[in-house]
Amino acid sequence: MKRGLALWAGLSVLASPLFFVIDRLSVFGTVPRDDYAPFLLWLVGQGGGVPDSPYCYRVLSMVLAAPFYYALPAIPLTNTPPGLSPEWLRATAALSMLATLSWLLAAILAGTAARRAGLDQIGAAIAGIIVFACGAYTQVTAIDPVALAFIAGGTVLLDRPRAFAGLMAASVLVNEKVALVLAIWLVIRCATSRADRAALGWQAMAAAGAVLAYAAVVALVHLPGNPYQTEPGHIPQTLRDNLVAYGSARGLVLNVLPAGVALALVLIGRPVGVFARRDGLIVPALLGVALVLTQFFQAGRIVMHAAPVLAVPAAAGVAAWLRGATPD
Repeated sequence: MKRGLALWAGLSVLASPLFFVIDRLSVFGTVPRDDYAPFLLWLVGQGGGVPDSPYCYRVLSMVLAAPFYYALPAIPLTNTPPGLSPEWLRATAALSMLATLSWLLAAILAGTAARRAGLDQIGAAIAGIIVFACGAYTQVTAIDPVALAFIAGGTVLLDRPRAFAGLMAASVLVNEKVALVLAIWLVIRCATSRADRAALGWQAMAAAGAVLAYAAVVALVHLPGNPYQTEPGHIPQTLRDNLVAYGSARGLVLNVLPAGVALALVLIGRPVGVFARRDGLIVPALLGVALVLTQFFQAGRIVMHAAPVLAVPAAAGVAAWLRGATPD
């Protein structure tokens, strides 16, 4: 535990340029992103406002960012666009720091899961590198890295059902993709193996229960925004729009390429520890979710949330290849 914290602290210092990259991308608006700064400002009592659905339900992610809002000094950036308030810049820096640390934590937790699965330190490092690299396909200027870290944490806590259930309960108000990814993975495993039902049944029910709890929150609170996600009548049009978008140049880069990378991880992977070959079924499952519940260019980043599940077997395959072993 102490070594892990020391490693995280050391990597955080080494990766400080990454924070400035994320912060500048956010401040200068160079990539499309969900702006959570007003939400954070609302939480800390500095104005702002609650965003539309589904972003409004991710309040615990803002709680995680709040300490950085108070702890970070004002960080001036060269050529900052005019008209941005100091409070917004401070909130954006806090969210950028949360994203940076979460991204690093996801990689470290992937390495931890690899070690628990029986890989050596080289295999664990490869797993961490894979998750870190896949994280670049997500929306790093928002809170996707937080979700990635929670999903990686779920793979580490898989043999501790109570802790895993607690993580799932928290994930309802952190990011719904955490429970969704883990539920799809574990339900696939339990549906295809009696042994997995015995070993992972409680964890699968906890993840599925978190998905249902999120759906209940959405139904009860029912804040406006993105009706295509909450009204089934929008699904056919969303599906048609997405299929058209996937064939565009932007769709190829943002949707098809990341999906191809995820499938490549499946193909090079080998069973190790709790991870099995059929874990690769999570990729088409998440692509299906993205087709009907997201719009245009979100499929790639949705699929890449499965990286912590795919990274350990992929690392086992890469490590075996480096040793000259014949893949299973």
